[in-house]
Amino acid sequence: MVSSFRVSELQVLLGFAGRNKSGRKHDLLMRALHLLKSGCSPAVQIKIRELYRRRYPRTIEGLSDLTSIKPTVFNLDSSSSPVEPDLAVAGIHPLPST
Repeated sequence: MVSSFRVSELQVLLGFAGRNKSGRKHDLLMRALHLLKSGCSPAVQIKIRELYRRRYPRTIEGLSDLTSIKPTVFNLDSSSSPVEPDLAVAGIHPLPST
């Protein structure tokens, strides 16, 4: 998880843990990994998860929830036929028949 953090997230993590938060990304990453290897408090572990979830809000469970949602397309003109959802997403609307 920590390896995927940006500089700003590494700085937040190191600052939270009371460590030096200045330097290049590689230095920050090494400090953060050393922090983990040396054993960190549960509060720091929670902070790591929080930062990771903020960076990557979608999870496997979230993706399975999204697949159950089917987009509904509403046609404002009640006289014409309903628009196919795939065509509506592409911006293609059938011409009304005369």
